[in-house]
Amino acid sequence: MTETLKVHRSTEELEALVSLANELLQLDDYDRMLDAVVQASLSILHADRGFLVLKDGSGLAFKVVRNWSRDELEGLGEPISRSIVAEVLSLRQPVLVEDALSDQRFSKTDSILRKGIRSVLAAPLEVENRPAGALYLESRSLDRLFDPDKLDLFRRILELSSRALESCLKRILLQQRNSLLERDLLKRYNFPGILTNDPGFLKILETAAQVAPSDLPILVQGPTGTGKELIVRAIHLNSARANRPYVTVNCGAVSPSLLESELFGHLRGAFTGATRDKTGLIPAADTGTVFLDEVGELPKELQVKLLRTLQFGEVQPVGAARPKTVDVRFIAATNRDLQIEVEEGNFREDLLYRLNAITLELPPLRDRPGDILLLFHHFVRTAAEKSGRPVPKVTPRLEQVIQDYGWPGNVRDLENEATRLVAVTPAGEPLGVGGLSKRITGSGVKVAAALPTLEESERRLIQLHLKEAGGNRTGAAKSLGLSREGLRKKMKRYDLA
Repeated sequence: MTETLKVHRSTEELEALVSLANELLQLDDYDRMLDAVVQASLSILHADRGFLVLKDGSGLAFKVVRNWSRDELEGLGEPISRSIVAEVLSLRQPVLVEDALSDQRFSKTDSILRKGIRSVLAAPLEVENRPAGALYLESRSLDRLFDPDKLDLFRRILELSSRALESCLKRILLQQRNSLLERDLLKRYNFPGILTNDPGFLKILETAAQVAPSDLPILVQGPTGTGKELIVRAIHLNSARANRPYVTVNCGAVSPSLLESELFGHLRGAFTGATRDKTGLIPAADTGTVFLDEVGELPKELQVKLLRTLQFGEVQPVGAARPKTVDVRFIAATNRDLQIEVEEGNFREDLLYRLNAITLELPPLRDRPGDILLLFHHFVRTAAEKSGRPVPKVTPRLEQVIQDYGWPGNVRDLENEATRLVAVTPAGEPLGVGGLSKRITGSGVKVAAALPTLEESERRLIQLHLKEAGGNRTGAAKSLGLSREGLRKKMKRYDLA
């Protein structure tokens, strides 16, 4: 085969793969995706007929069939197809029969001669690293026998398809789980802004819902960005104080010299600049809830005063001779380990005991793997709606990178990246790894997939057309069906300029 013919064939194959990737990207229906995979496989590999089966309990179910009679499919077709499908699913490896008439395994099989089978390709369809089914193709033409090159192309089709199907399945499962959750825990209680399918996090929500009606102090601990404030707010909304004041105090955001006055209030003349009485945040929350955010930042001298409020339900404004009674429920949050702070002498042990009648430990996002894509798609949808744009599609490759990244800033970090991706991606285009922050692409996450993603295929396709056109962009753009400006933008996007 000449070099020009090789390039031409490679170009055709890449165009077909890009076309399949684009089609799968536009489909949300699992059955239609399966149909597209079979149809593309027949066309790209010039097969005469084929079928796709999926595991169904202990057996197999035909999902897509092309150019096969109903009688032939009884008992999963002929012995050759039955044995090959069984081998593919058992070994989880593709099978290539280049010429059945010269293959000792099948040359004496009656169906080979009777049905005119000359060449066979079959491979497992894997979803989440498990064989979900198999795709089987046949050729009856001597001049269209399958060979190792066709097998390699077949692998690429299946790998591309598996990623798209896996992404679709995850979306379906998330929708099903969300429906169940809405009828259960998240339906029975008021948890605004909280999305989860994670069993451990659901357990935390269940505990929060159980203790919300009480007046017990609660300590919520967890890394920055894990949703501590949302949990605290949910506890208040599910308590008997839901319609009463809810006051937030960030203990680390106010200077120590002003914090006492902010918390407890002061009388006129209590200190220089105190020209009028001031009601503190704790008295202002009387009959309601006080949220002490970053309570680990509270200065040691104020810890004593807060302890008295927790013990006796009293506050004493700065400059006041006597305390006054308040009815307040305290919920505190911190990203520090307060037990270590106690051991290091930074936090009072007796105050810790008063605050943590109930402790809720929120995990980092990396420990909630089932929630990462759920939250990501939610943030993408929210960002698109806020900007008045249609909700963009997300490439399977980007989903894989999002799933694999460690998210050191947790949910807040994920939200920021999703919002950023929507902002930097042109309207109407799918979100892809090309728009990711450098901190993610340079983090060691496996951004490059084995074979072939839409972005990779399109990049290579542009390179091939440029090579065929001798570097002439006008000619390459014409052969690609693009305007010169459209080609320029894509070359810039893929660092080909």
